[in-house]
Amino acid sequence: MSAISLVGAAKDFGLRSLFSDLDLHVGERDRLGLIGPNGAGKSTLLRVLAGLEPLDRGERRCHARTRVVLLDQEPRLDPSLTVLEQVFAGDGEAMALLREYAGVSHQLALHPEDGQLLARLSTLQHRMDGCQAWDLERRCREVLERLGIDAAHQERTIGELSGGNRRRVALAAALVAEPEVLLLDEPTNHLDAEGVEWLQSYLDRFAGALVLVTHDRYLLDRVTRRIVAVERGEARPYEGNYGTYLGLKAAEEEAEASTAAKLKGTLRRELAWLRQGPKARSTKQKARLQRIDALLEAPARQGRTSLAMAATARRIGKRAITAEGLAVAVGERTLLHDFSYDFSPEDRVGIIGPNGAGKSSLLEVIAGRRPPSAGLLELGATVKLAYFDQHSDVLLAKDGKRKVIEVVQEAASRVQVDGVELTASQLLERFLFPPAQQHQPVAKLSGGERRRLHLCRLLIEAPNVLLLDEPTNDLDVHTLSVLEEFLDDFRGCVVVVSHDRWFLDRTVDRLFHFEDGRLERFEGNYSSWLERKAGSPATAPGSAAAAAVAQVAAKRPAPSAKVLADGPRRRSFKENRELERLETELPQLEQQRRELEQHLAAPSGPDYARLEELTHELAALVERIHAAEERWLALSELAA
Repeated sequence: MSAISLVGAAKDFGLRSLFSDLDLHVGERDRLGLIGPNGAGKSTLLRVLAGLEPLDRGERRCHARTRVVLLDQEPRLDPSLTVLEQVFAGDGEAMALLREYAGVSHQLALHPEDGQLLARLSTLQHRMDGCQAWDLERRCREVLERLGIDAAHQERTIGELSGGNRRRVALAAALVAEPEVLLLDEPTNHLDAEGVEWLQSYLDRFAGALVLVTHDRYLLDRVTRRIVAVERGEARPYEGNYGTYLGLKAAEEEAEASTAAKLKGTLRRELAWLRQGPKARSTKQKARLQRIDALLEAPARQGRTSLAMAATARRIGKRAITAEGLAVAVGERTLLHDFSYDFSPEDRVGIIGPNGAGKSSLLEVIAGRRPPSAGLLELGATVKLAYFDQHSDVLLAKDGKRKVIEVVQEAASRVQVDGVELTASQLLERFLFPPAQQHQPVAKLSGGERRRLHLCRLLIEAPNVLLLDEPTNDLDVHTLSVLEEFLDDFRGCVVVVSHDRWFLDRTVDRLFHFEDGRLERFEGNYSSWLERKAGSPATAPGSAAAAAVAQVAAKRPAPSAKVLADGPRRRSFKENRELERLETELPQLEQQRRELEQHLAAPSGPDYARLEELTHELAALVERIHAAEERWLALSELAA
């Protein structure tokens, strides 16, 4: 039985069709993922399912008593309510009592001597005892804390919160409402990695129907059982999770390419026959002419428009960024103490940690937007730095009325890409902005399209050091895949702050984790760090950490048939540089091991603490050498 159905549904956006003649049924226990490029209509389709957006044609069917809750990308919250009052805004007697109780408690904190408020609070407490409202309140507070809203923030008004915290409050309100149908639009935005893992477990247990729009591919793969791809005015269903969809889509595109090649061959043969010279006007010739006309007029399915991010980085010297004794403070709170590290020109570094730990503040210091509170930070003489921060809405504030093409032309009217000179318009087309859209105001772009425009504007300046702060927010899955491939071949240093586990696994080979105001270094990607943190991927079966580690091994798309047919894949530029680094680093590590072994073998006094310290140091060094050797072997097997 369907909870919500769309029958013959169509929705247009100006002259462009978002979807047409769509039949979509959301079952009572469905797990549906919507994917597609930015601006394709995913968010609009969610609003149609929620009954908040009218259809141009077709019908939406939903029982009047079916509770549907939508988490919008820009949730509308009452700025005068406290966080708890907003979360208690759902239906039901218990929620109504909690909402009133939170309001009276807030007023009583302002007027503690008010007798009427005290009496009202006592009456509410007795009524709440009878309907298990206290259990509901405890669960609401727990959800808020799991999403990063601590007890101190729960008593504040919505108007006092940052945009990220408001978004987390809206997510908490949607989850605790426990509707029959839950519609989530990019729920992982502004969550840290632990929050995402908790959300994944929560959605696994959710009893109702779920429709999900997200760029988090691990979440999409783990939670969904059906995918609907919204693209080019169509919404096409695929049974299975995201990994299954990737396989089906690859096979579908290969079949379409084969069909297009056959059609082209048929047309070529028919036209060659016609060029042989005038023939008698026989029935056979007329039939051939009619056949060509039919082939030419057939509504061919338009191929996927591909985003092309070509590397345009300028040369970088031997030194990228040097930090010595660096400290970062915000107000009177010190977020980072005594950080020293030399970022090399080929580094791929991820910075992780809970929300508020100081990740974005550190990037702002590196970018020169905030001075360090202590220590030294120096950029190499040849460094051209680009900072892709979380606030692409600055385009809306600064350039909202300007045309898309004007925003890019301000950076450069022409650019060299792979030896070819491109105009600003041609570059925008590579970033999936067709000519008609290039002359629209920035304000008409979706959030994801503004992020893509922001990225285009940065890359046109040919940086050789990239600082990426939550780059996956609001970008569609296809754009993220292209960005990951771009970073593989990017000739420069990349520093990433992200909660996106898939993106970190694909793009970084070294992590710094915020731990009590210090950055702990780890060699490897995010899944390797999770495995080390858990002790073993088999630890606590079913836990969020174990599930995330298992996703890396089991859920990555298999190599395409083309890669297998063409033989071993070639090493990327980044992998060549990594191989060179390992060939220099391994002899140095072996020398360190020999020196440690000599220290341990030498006669020593009763300094057992020092002996134990050296033993642990040697064990860690041996483990690091083994990991480096395995990586060297893996890279050596790839074609040069």
